[in-house]
Amino acid sequence: MKTKFLVLLLVPILWNCRQKEEKTPQRPEPILKEESSGHLSGLEGIADFLDISLIDSSDAVSKLRFWKLDQNNIVDSTGITEAVDLYHKFNGPGKRDIYPIFEVKDNTNVMLLMSDKGFGGNIRGTFLIDKNTLEIKKVVFEHMAESEGYGAAISLSSFEDQFVGTKVDFQENTFGLNQNDRTIIKGDKVVDGISGATITSRLTVEMINDALKVYKGFFDKMSQGQ
Repeated sequence: MKTKFLVLLLVPILWNCRQKEEKTPQRPEPILKEESSGHLSGLEGIADFLDISLIDSSDAVSKLRFWKLDQNNIVDSTGITEAVDLYHKFNGPGKRDIYPIFEVKDNTNVMLLMSDKGFGGNIRGTFLIDKNTLEIKKVVFEHMAESEGYGAAISLSSFEDQFVGTKVDFQENTFGLNQNDRTIIKGDKVVDGISGATITSRLTVEMINDALKVYKGFFDKMSQGQ
């Protein structure tokens, strides 16, 4: 009799537990584990910068093309794993030998990365460029400084916005630099340096000009319809 009573008591309890499990929504798996402390991190950050939505890695492959470019202007297609790995390496110090490129399939936007050693920390730039018109459409700068405050102003929109709308020049300097009413760097589009951060301003503009000339190989390939 006791056994029958226990069975009758356990049945509704087990049924309620099962109901709770079925009603609990399954959380979607993240696209990629967050690994970067900068503005961008993994595919989620790349998608955010490109202003596209991605459900998962398979969705990224359907919407993006992945390229890599070396210092000798050799361009090769690559897979999503290598491209994102190269992207993460741009958080490290100094220049990179291989550049990842993220091309959106259904429009003309490409995302480019550049980095160099700055004053008190590493500088990184992320650029959105129209591959047909070569117009710069969006810019984000990061300064990974050992000491807070050194060169941090490069991440302000008042500095970043000066680069937007400019057409890339692969032969000469795309950007010049004016600092304290003096021309520090000659270029097609002259931007104003950050007050009190002359070295960081100069290193940032030099990084951009040098990197854009390296990216010439990719845009030449695109213009040939490859």
